[in-house]
Amino acid sequence: MKRLVVVFLSLSIALGGICNAAVSSQFSKNNPDIQKYEYARSFIASLTYIKAVHERWHKSSPTKDFKGAKDVTLMRGFLSYLIKDNADLRIAKNYLAPYLESKNALIRKSADMFIMGCITVIAINDKEKQIWDQWNAVKANGLGTRKNETAFLDAQEDLALKRKEAFKNIIQSSALLTKILRSAQNENEKGKLLAINDIQRKKLIKSLDEVGRSNLDWGLKPGQTFQEASVALLREILEDPIYKSLP
Repeated sequence: MKRLVVVFLSLSIALGGICNAAVSSQFSKNNPDIQKYEYARSFIASLTYIKAVHERWHKSSPTKDFKGAKDVTLMRGFLSYLIKDNADLRIAKNYLAPYLESKNALIRKSADMFIMGCITVIAINDKEKQIWDQWNAVKANGLGTRKNETAFLDAQEDLALKRKEAFKNIIQSSALLTKILRSAQNENEKGKLLAINDIQRKKLIKSLDEVGRSNLDWGLKPGQTFQEASVALLREILEDPIYKSLP
């Protein structure tokens, strides 16, 4: 009986070692230590444009800028904001477009998530511009009834919810970047060695300071903007001393 137990334990340990080796091999295969610093630097640069979109609407807004203005002027204010948003989103996604051809599979996946989020928001903004044009035509023809106004507001609210869902891709992309930054030399994807050296690490943190507050808490918190959540996730791995840098 003792012999059977010993044999069983030996097999369990051996199989566990094989499983760990398989996980390690798969992680290293999909996440080789190439382009990681360059991708992280481009990713953070793209976040500056996501920040610009957020600040455009929260530091001010068409309803504040054109308070008391006629409907046509208010509409032009909203259209102007949406056009500027799309310009920023196109620049943001262009920063990561070159990495869709990366030999690192996780970098390709992260870049694709971010870019698809931007493309989806751009399409939603284009749809909102159409709704504003339609509402303007309705008002011009004297059909601005309560019912039509409710339909217009409902359509805007629906697009706002879809835009929020699309922006979640950016947070997911940021979360994947925290895995990308871990070196393929780790035993598994939860390893504590980063694929960047101390100088590169300091440069990335400095870039993050320009995108979000330097005292921003680590990790996801309620009430964060999409840009703040992304910065907080990246800080968690870049600022934590438990994660060692390459020599």
